[in-house]
Amino acid sequence: MCASSVEETFFRMLRHREFDVAEMSLSSYVLSLFQPDPPFIAIPVFPSRMFRHSCIYVHRDGGVRTPRDLIGKRVGLPEYQLTACVWIRGILADEHDLPIDSVVYATGGLEEPGRPEKLPLDLPLSIRVEPIGADHTLASMLAHGGIDALYSPRAPSTFDAGSGAVRRLFEDFATVEHDYFRRGGIFPIMHTVVIRRGV
Repeated sequence: MCASSVEETFFRMLRHREFDVAEMSLSSYVLSLFQPDPPFIAIPVFPSRMFRHSCIYVHRDGGVRTPRDLIGKRVGLPEYQLTACVWIRGILADEHDLPIDSVVYATGGLEEPGRPEKLPLDLPLSIRVEPIGADHTLASMLAHGGIDALYSPRAPSTFDAGSGAVRRLFEDFATVEHDYFRRGGIFPIMHTVVIRRGV
């Protein structure tokens, strides 16, 4: 039994294969399949499923009212390959005509500086990913206009801070999510359960 946070569990499993069986981010699992000797087998168990329209935050004064307003903007992400962020990019591309390569992605810690990607990335040159400064956080940068938007599975502390500097892109997100499900029947998978292939 592991009492660590899911982020720590994912990191320890991906980097060190510490557990025989573990919950894992769906996107991390998919990336692991491209390794020369894929280390895990997923089973069809999904401990986390969630719509992600509510997880897009924007700076109040950044001029972003619709997804297309993000073109040319700087968007923060805890990690590029984070499953929630993968879903958000896909939904915005498919449903709102926001090309994935039309923004600059800034990666780093949401509330604490220094968060690295769990897995190395091999992205097309058209996709620009830039780590934020070692002493910066995405929550603070969004509140102060250092980034224009944030895709994050957790609300930044600056969203609840009462200043009004941060708001959701889809303020009526429940209606948007209901419509998304009604039209496509998709309830996004966030996590699955994996078993070490050797087991």
